[in-house]
Amino acid sequence: MPAHLIKLAVGIESIDHLRQRQQDRIAERKAAGHGPILRILTRNTPRRADELTAEGGSIFWVIKGRVLVRQQITSVEPATGHDGQPRCAIHLNPELIRVRPRRSRPFQGWRYLEDDNAPADLPAGADAEVEPPEEMAEELRELGLI
Repeated sequence: MPAHLIKLAVGIESIDHLRQRQQDRIAERKAAGHGPILRILTRNTPRRADELTAEGGSIFWVIKGRVLVRQQITSVEPATGHDGQPRCAIHLNPELIRVRPRRSRPFQGWRYLEDDNAPADLPAGADAEVEPPEEMAEELRELGLI
């Protein structure tokens, strides 16, 4: 079974905002002569990097308190940050795959997410960001369901 990562998309408002931010980063890297690679840099290298890449692991993005999308991890490699410090580059497939929304509490950095606990992919064409009507949402909050 693959292992996955879960990470907060800090400052991201929506799936489209995440997509645009990632496209901008790819364009910046390309303009700097580094090639059109989508990656995130972290201070720590995942100890389970082999499980993340060899078995089809993904990074699940938490946007505004909910897990909404995932991206496949293609490789994990050593890198150097803008400040010259050693980092870890987690390379991602640019395709954003919508998943069944799930609430997530804030946390720092990234965490492992076992395949059994990972949200399932949504069928093609489904919208992961649809909120219930306000009246229904209020009733669900009163019941402690959201």
